[in-house]
Amino acid sequence: MNLIVRSLIIVVGIPTLIATFYFGTMASDIYVSEARFAIRSAAGSSGGGLAAILSSPVISSGSSETMIVADYLHSKDILRKIRERMDFDNHYSDQSIDRFTRLNEHATQEQVLKYFQHKVDVVRDTQSDVVTLRARAFDPNTAQNLANLVIELSEELVNEMSQRIEEDTLATAYAEVERATQKVSVASREMTSFRNTRESINPAEESSAMLGIVSNLEARLIENRTTLTEKRAFIRDDSPIIISLKNRINALSKQLSLEKGRLVGVDGTQMSSLIQDYGPLALAEQLAQHQYTSALNSLEVARLEAQRKKQYIVTFIEPGLPDEALEPRRFMEVLTVAIFAFLSYLIGGLLWSALRDHIGR
Repeated sequence: MNLIVRSLIIVVGIPTLIATFYFGTMASDIYVSEARFAIRSAAGSSGGGLAAILSSPVISSGSSETMIVADYLHSKDILRKIRERMDFDNHYSDQSIDRFTRLNEHATQEQVLKYFQHKVDVVRDTQSDVVTLRARAFDPNTAQNLANLVIELSEELVNEMSQRIEEDTLATAYAEVERATQKVSVASREMTSFRNTRESINPAEESSAMLGIVSNLEARLIENRTTLTEKRAFIRDDSPIIISLKNRINALSKQLSLEKGRLVGVDGTQMSSLIQDYGPLALAEQLAQHQYTSALNSLEVARLEAQRKKQYIVTFIEPGLPDEALEPRRFMEVLTVAIFAFLSYLIGGLLWSALRDHIGR
């Protein structure tokens, strides 16, 4: 047997035979459950289903969040939660699985993470922002359960991010409402204190009412005096009519003096002073109420905006239950080993020929 044949057997034949034996008899079946989802927001969702997701090149407000979720699916955090919610280690380290594929029982945290990243593929389409998820396991149910759990944890992450966005959006609005409420409370207390101490509900309205009364009394007084003058022209002063008119005029004069006294001062306090003190308090109360109403409106707008920005995961291809093992692709794996071995043989032969020619010189 010449050198070339021996070299082919050693470099190509033996690795191919080993690969054939391993993939043909030892390699464990691997089941793959596939799902596809995208992140949507209320601002950009005009319809449902795959057509709505793929109708535009970029999902509304979802690109950065999709990248975050894609990174999260290969992180230590999601692996920790998966190990808490399913028997991940026991399944993948089961002794029935071939030793080259199963998880080492004594693997470190970093080794477990790398193993997990190999079992869960995450592919993000940069055009449509659709994420394709493939979960691998050694039985169909575990593959489907793992894919469902990964999507569930992704939804929790998206909900948490949406909650934080909502809290940040509403925080300023709530603070403004709180400040406006305090201003209304202060203005109300000051107004109540003024009314209790000055014994006046609304000096401006009270002054207007008093002016109306005074004007009415003055008109009646003028009318009665005019009537008295007319009657005196042909009736004696001691007649009952004249006496009655005089008494009425005296009564109106006293009432007018009393009302003018009330208008000028209440318990020694001038009405103008009351109005002057009341004006700033009324204005402050009105402004506080206006700010409070405006703050409530701003809060409602912020709440609607937060709802509009709220994001959620749309799973348009649910994780399926695989009915056959898709991996390993046994023939392709053996063929790949044979091709690489043959290429190695060719490269090694060329290098050896070049080295031999160099030495021969």
